[in-house]
Amino acid sequence: MRTIRKFALAASFGLALAVAPMTASAQNGSFQGTSLLGQPMYTAPARNANVAAVETLERAARDAKAAFEANMTVDNATWYGRVLFYQGYTRESAEVYDKALRRFPNSGKLLRHRAHRHFSLREFDKSIELGLKAAKLYENQPLEREKPGPDYFPGDPDVVQYYLYYHLGQAYFAKHDFDNAAKWFARSAEAASFTHDFDARTANGYWEYLSLARSGRLREAQKRLDSYDLTLFEVHPTGGSDTYFDGLQLFKGHRAADSFFSDKDGGRAFATADGVAASTAYSLANYYMLRGEPEKAKPWLQRSINVDSWSYFARIQAEADWLLLFPNEKP
Repeated sequence: MRTIRKFALAASFGLALAVAPMTASAQNGSFQGTSLLGQPMYTAPARNANVAAVETLERAARDAKAAFEANMTVDNATWYGRVLFYQGYTRESAEVYDKALRRFPNSGKLLRHRAHRHFSLREFDKSIELGLKAAKLYENQPLEREKPGPDYFPGDPDVVQYYLYYHLGQAYFAKHDFDNAAKWFARSAEAASFTHDFDARTANGYWEYLSLARSGRLREAQKRLDSYDLTLFEVHPTGGSDTYFDGLQLFKGHRAADSFFSDKDGGRAFATADGVAASTAYSLANYYMLRGEPEKAKPWLQRSINVDSWSYFARIQAEADWLLLFPNEKP
């Protein structure tokens, strides 16, 4: 899943020059909403998550805004909303998609991105509603790739259906509807199989295993876990770590829980210190939940929640699990 690592699954927190924040705090940056636990979510100024240089993000935002305002199309609306999201401006990105969907209401590409914005803002029912609408539009259709960004911006064009189904899986998982989560993670794995993307296979293996295991379908979960046989070198031939790969090794019993946690910046997009901390802590929380030890999971849910960056999938899912397990306590 090269594009996930480069720029797709979370926001990059750069300084945006192309739009004014909806509500701003000089100290905290742009207010984006509240977490499931009532914590304010801000996008801090001049914050990056290794997606691209801040100057590149600013240039891309200016260029995308100009193209969108000159002649709105599905493709330039899709790209403009993405760049805003990479900068951490989730609500502003959602506004772009809302405007574009009024003109192009049956665009699966726009719907899948709007569904993802709903998910990041903790609006899971709305995310599912739009995601299912987009999925229906893509029934019996060949895989589609998004138009890539400008030549000066790194990244591969996304397979639309892959991310559409993956984010549906995330939204159902956050609602603890693990059967439907497993269904959509399996669908996203099918969409990725034609691209032979080992990153995608790793991410899907992680979330599909957790969905099956937490739904009580333990034999299926074990079969899914056993089927994952990639090496880290195959996932990342140039070296480095991968939190989903590491999580699968933890669940397989190949990593020790007491030395698993990390908050070391991975050097890749979204693998910042915050991202690695949220992800490894969330894997440990699930490790203990699946062993029937929620009290041991508790500090790891706390650690996953208490990172500054609020858009990581692991933090969102940790918030949802905290409400499930410890509804009367603050993390």
